[in-house]
Amino acid sequence: MSFFTDGPRSRPLFPVPEQELFGYNGRPWVETPHEYIVPAILPWSMPLGRAERTIVALRGIEVWPESVSFQLSVYSRDLLLDEPGEGLIDHRRVPDYNALLVGVLFPDGRRASSETISVPSATKPDQPVLRAQGLGGSAFHVDHEIFLWPLPPDGPLEFIVQWLDRDIEESRTSLDGTAIRDAAKEAGEIWPGLPARESHGLPVRRVGAQAMITPAWPRESQAPPPLPQPQRSSPPPAEAPAPPQRGAPLPTRLPRRAR
Repeated sequence: MSFFTDGPRSRPLFPVPEQELFGYNGRPWVETPHEYIVPAILPWSMPLGRAERTIVALRGIEVWPESVSFQLSVYSRDLLLDEPGEGLIDHRRVPDYNALLVGVLFPDGRRASSETISVPSATKPDQPVLRAQGLGGSAFHVDHEIFLWPLPPDGPLEFIVQWLDRDIEESRTSLDGTAIRDAAKEAGEIWPGLPARESHGLPVRRVGAQAMITPAWPRESQAPPPLPQPQRSSPPPAEAPAPPQRGAPLPTRLPRRAR
């Protein structure tokens, strides 16, 4: 007897068009490669900042070949957000220094934080990238993913949290950067050898979350010469009707337009 007793169902009348996954674009500083890599998991859980009615906690770490993502949760005894999906960390605009801020400090002095405006770069940055994203939750518990590129060097990695509106002063927690780098070796590729996305001979330029295909214009763009216009013979001007002579009888039939 089968464990799943229900039989196969008929296909929907309007099936979703089939789509294929293309190869990894090779830009690890933009986002986590969750469609191509199974990350290594570090089950580290600890409070990162605490006040009387609010706790900011680390629930775990996902380690990718060239980046790391921290699973962050905020717990509160009073209302946090009406829409938890938006998250509590918003660095798409000028930051609010009284709101929740997170940051990291590498052993070599490099740093990244949510106080910088988050804009994905088309070229490889020369500084670390930190990007926060809300993952949902409830009115009293909100989850976040904190993306960090590149992997930290060997040594202590400091994770900094501050939330002045919730009476959480700057709090620093030391994490083992060497263990994070070692875990990256355990991340596994899911689909090796996927074909690259075809651009039909045109360069692909990515702006934010939108991909636009633009033709390869020359550096010195010159306006094309105007096309010759065909010469058209203009019709002879229509002769104006002669004005009625004085004393002549008025027409008894109106022209067609005036009907």
